[in-house]
Amino acid sequence: MNATGASMEEIKLWKIVSDASDKPAAVPVQPIDATSTEKLLEDVLTLSPDLLMPGLHVIGRQTEIPGGALDLLGVDDDGRLVVFELKRGSLTRDAVAQAIDYASYVGSLEPEELCRHINENTGNGGTEPIEEFGEWYQRQFQRSVAEIGRPRIVLVGLGVDERAKRMVAFLAQCELDISLITFHGFKHGCETLLARQVEVQSPPPPGTKPRNQAKLDALLAGLGTKENYEAIAAATKQGLGASASQWPNATGYSFYFPEVSESGGSVNRCYLALYTPEQKKGLVQVYLQPRAMEAVGEDNVQKSADALGARLAIKPSKCGEIWLDGHKPAVNYTESLKSLGQAVAAGWKAKMDNQAKAQAAEVGSAA
Repeated sequence: MNATGASMEEIKLWKIVSDASDKPAAVPVQPIDATSTEKLLEDVLTLSPDLLMPGLHVIGRQTEIPGGALDLLGVDDDGRLVVFELKRGSLTRDAVAQAIDYASYVGSLEPEELCRHINENTGNGGTEPIEEFGEWYQRQFQRSVAEIGRPRIVLVGLGVDERAKRMVAFLAQCELDISLITFHGFKHGCETLLARQVEVQSPPPPGTKPRNQAKLDALLAGLGTKENYEAIAAATKQGLGASASQWPNATGYSFYFPEVSESGGSVNRCYLALYTPEQKKGLVQVYLQPRAMEAVGEDNVQKSADALGARLAIKPSKCGEIWLDGHKPAVNYTESLKSLGQAVAAGWKAKMDNQAKAQAAEVGSAA
């Protein structure tokens, strides 16, 4: 349902059950009042940003700017800033104006000012700490913060009035990247359920993933290393296993594992990347994030470098670099890269298992 001016009572949920004769019946799930829902909303969205959009990184919460505080500041999976305006109640036209005001301020910041704002507020309110935003952004998206572009705007509330919804729809039609989401709470036994409704969705920008893949394909074709590079990437992904996701950048692939952030939310974190910068004329950089170095162990990474016939360089940031010749047949590297990927995956799994055991122990001691 997507009615204008939707209120919580207009969104209904039913549980389908069967009676003794196996005939299905719909049992209504009772809504809870907005006051109870609003107390949960900001915490839940901070800890579980995928409720707002897939692949979202929440990088700021209640960060002060002229005129007020940004409820949530994020970076989407395309590397674009997202300004979230959350209202504990129904969204009004004042919320629309406020969100545009905040986004216009953030969009006016020079890259150095933006980095400073994020660095000074990182880790607040349960968000994941970022040591240095400029470096983090470069690692995540393989481009400078100077290319981050204008921020997106997302309004979030427990309902919306007709004028606010009409304004957001009009702005979206005028090519302002602005969306509107409402949440509604329900009680089912001891469980609290949230229903998410996208009231207005701005037209999606051209997909970054296909665009990056096209750029990478063109780069590899120009370097004459496409076949070897893809074989190297395939061997690495095979070693990392099904839990790892692969994302194309303009100069290579990055590989991510799902993790639980310090604040308890679900995030995807890069462990390893294969970059092939144009100026390196076909060399392939095996780039291991500090978490990958820790997962495998520096001695074992050194053994992998030796098996690849390459040198391991440890940077001050604790990242590891191994350079390969992309013009050489991939068969020279594939087995060793597969083994390295397996070691990274094993270290990641051990980390997840240890976190789960620690969490279970905490729950047990609190019981």
